[in-house]
Amino acid sequence: MKPPSATIDDGHPGRATSVRSLRRLAVGFGVAGLIVAALALSVTALRGVGAEPISRRPAWERAAQARLPRSDDPIWRSLTATKVSEDTRLGTLVAKYPPAVKALVGRTVSISGFVLPLESKQGTQHFLLSKYTPVCFFCPPGEPNEVVEVRSTGPIYPDNSEVTVTGRFGLQTGPGDGLLFHLDKAEVSD
Repeated sequence: MKPPSATIDDGHPGRATSVRSLRRLAVGFGVAGLIVAALALSVTALRGVGAEPISRRPAWERAAQARLPRSDDPIWRSLTATKVSEDTRLGTLVAKYPPAVKALVGRTVSISGFVLPLESKQGTQHFLLSKYTPVCFFCPPGEPNEVVEVRSTGPIYPDNSEVTVTGRFGLQTGPGDGLLFHLDKAEVSD
């Protein structure tokens, strides 16, 4: 009886590695094969480290969400140019902000997107704004550079429609500062 096939998938198309094929390599080539298999497994697991975007979402989920409405606000292109890597030593994500994003700090900025409340009360003042339609309250609606944390001046009553949020833009400066991007003292319009 063959062992069940397992796949390691970091969410990037074409980067899945079959554990069964690594096991065959190890058995077929003895100790040398075991070392090669372990290295291949390590490289596959660490491919997200470095300057490439980190993807924590399964490819099928990303593809399904791509068929839903999304914001075409041009500011998202600037924000998604932020490179996110993983510091495996500290267990944190690290952002490298491009000059265009750094230039927004402290300025009043308007961003259109979709709301995912972070509070359970009827009117929320703390929420996420995403370029993508949220599909699950337990999953972030995008990559780390596709979501903005918002604190509004008054309660909002979100639905599934796109809104425009205007507020003071800020960046994460340390691991305890929340998401990469912030809008404070924000106001929402439809």
